[in-house]
Amino acid sequence: MPTMISPASPPPALTSVAQQYQQTSRGIVVFEMHRVLEAHGAFSSHREDVVMSGIYDDGALVKVRVSTYTINGKPAGANQISALEQSWEHPDPRDVFAAPFSASNFAAYAYRDGGPSTIDFASPVRDAGHGNGSFMYDAQNNVVSCTYQPNALPPHASSGEITDRRSEVLPGYWAVTQELQQYSGSYGPFSAAGGVQETFSGFRRFSDLRSALAAL
Repeated sequence: MPTMISPASPPPALTSVAQQYQQTSRGIVVFEMHRVLEAHGAFSSHREDVVMSGIYDDGALVKVRVSTYTINGKPAGANQISALEQSWEHPDPRDVFAAPFSASNFAAYAYRDGGPSTIDFASPVRDAGHGNGSFMYDAQNNVVSCTYQPNALPPHASSGEITDRRSEVLPGYWAVTQELQQYSGSYGPFSAAGGVQETFSGFRRFSDLRSALAAL
């Protein structure tokens, strides 16, 4: 990636994009998600398939409920389901993506103009929640996509890329509708690859958190 400019002198559009992101992330919203994880090595493969519901409070995930969870085609046990829900509700902060288009994360990134309606970003923070990439925005300064290489990778991975697609899922409310993660690396002397696809749908707005929790 080209050398980043100083965070103190970002592209002029960045401020407007961040303001729009904040404005269109407000409210209590319930969503559904289908997540498929697949990993393949020389002599083995692994697949997890999860359907869950969740609640965003001003864009922050506050609660999830797993509907179905299978591991290599077999239903997960109660402890596995509970552990999965806990990992989403109380993640390691180093694993949570620090959106470069949120003003609260400006200090962690450097920016440069990446071309028409595109801003490149890079971060020296060496964790999975930060990385190097770019995001694109529309004429109203809504972020429509973001692609980046995380600065920390899962075990056995040597490279990886994550792409988020965003759209207006409710009037005045924008969210990620699809996330694709692709990784490659090795397991011992053998090459390996893995990927995750998450699809978000069924967005519903609620007036308060109590009502959203009752509907989850």
